[in-house]
Amino acid sequence: MNSIGDVIVNRLIKFMNEKKLTQYRLAQLSGVPFPTIKSIMQRRTKDITLKTILMLCTGLQITPSEFFNDESFINIILE
Repeated sequence: MNSIGDVIVNRLIKFMNEKKLTQYRLAQLSGVPFPTIKSIMQRRTKDITLKTILMLCTGLQITPSEFFNDESFINIILE
């Protein structure tokens, strides 16, 4: 089982790779500050808000449904 933070990071990596986006570019597109994205990706941020995820989805040009449509969210460890 993975933590919710691990699952979120894995989903971000998947979509960033598909769209060939760097963390810096995602920050520009989403409005989420680069240090926040860096902290999330380094798994230092424990409490990622829904607002942040929604902003990241906007930057990735995906719907929240697309982001959360993954079986890895079913068996997560809630911190």
